[in-house]
Amino acid sequence: MDKKAIVADFLSRCITYSDKSITRKKARGDSEDIAAWQSYRDFTAYSLEEVNSGKLDDWFDEDEPTNLLDNCHQITIDDLDHPQRATWLSGLLSPRPLVVAASENAEGMGNLAPLSSVMLVSNTPPLLVASLSQSRDGRPRDTLVNLRTNGKAILHLLPASQKSAENVDLSATQLPADKSEWDICDFTNVGDNKMLIGQAVAAIQVSLVEERDLPQAVAKLVILRVEKLFVSDEESPINGLRVLCQHGMDRLTESPDSWSMKVDKHYN
Repeated sequence: MDKKAIVADFLSRCITYSDKSITRKKARGDSEDIAAWQSYRDFTAYSLEEVNSGKLDDWFDEDEPTNLLDNCHQITIDDLDHPQRATWLSGLLSPRPLVVAASENAEGMGNLAPLSSVMLVSNTPPLLVASLSQSRDGRPRDTLVNLRTNGKAILHLLPASQKSAENVDLSATQLPADKSEWDICDFTNVGDNKMLIGQAVAAIQVSLVEERDLPQAVAKLVILRVEKLFVSDEESPINGLRVLCQHGMDRLTESPDSWSMKVDKHYN
């Protein structure tokens, strides 16, 4: 029996035991603890539902990866089709912070788009890069169009929560150019700033420096300069923030925070 099945079986037994205990207490007229037992039973049933739904499957994927000394398989990247390449590269270069980019078109309509390709490439000057691909019908990403129009965007880092993941999923919906993702996502603005997501842990305002063609790709590489930081705590996050990440191809999860080791050779 695998780990998931063992946990599901244990929770099922707990529910059965709770039902029998509640029945016995009712028969004896012992009503003092019934409410507590009922709460425990309902919580356990909800936990079992979460396990069986598959939402927590990554909790059970704890096997240590083998290393190249144990098994070494060579894969020629050009022999893979697009889905296979994407799956391999997303799984290897993972996890990555999931960023929601907010931008506006020439008429002031807001756009939201999830990005998992944002990377810091320079601290001085403060520069980020991101890859912005086309839609399947060949339309440039609205984020790129808006950057070309007004030259700015705000990149949001979200808390590692189920609600954040659901909003990211909604923001990925392909809408017509005259529709806004703000209308379908459960996000609110901060004050008068129509591009700043209030539920974000932090945000980075950027301006477009330049865009470049990516060789043999339909995507554009944009170079962005950091202009402002929006943070909820003025203390710098020396150990990083617990934010929503993309892990593997399509899974959203929290940033790992189990063990850590400080490295400082690069200061020498």
